[in-house]
Amino acid sequence: MLIGINSILSPDLLATLRAMGHGDEIAIVDGNYPALAHARRLIRLDGLTLSSVMDAVSSGLPVNEIHHQIVKTCKNMYQKNQ
Repeated sequence: MLIGINSILSPDLLATLRAMGHGDEIAIVDGNYPALAHARRLIRLDGLTLSSVMDAVSSGLPVNEIHHQIVKTCKNMYQKNQ
């Protein structure tokens, strides 16, 4: 276990985040999204909520305030649809 790293961030997910560069995109989707058809690389996090995964990923990436607002908006929309 890495101290200070969210436990949701598995070694595969950490490696993927580390390898991302400018212009790379990450999609955090639920089970209804056809990920196998769209993903070049797929990391499944079965049993977790979108909100908890978004929190974990955003804790491990250097994001600016605009991105924090986008994450907050997405989380609020997701929670309203529950």
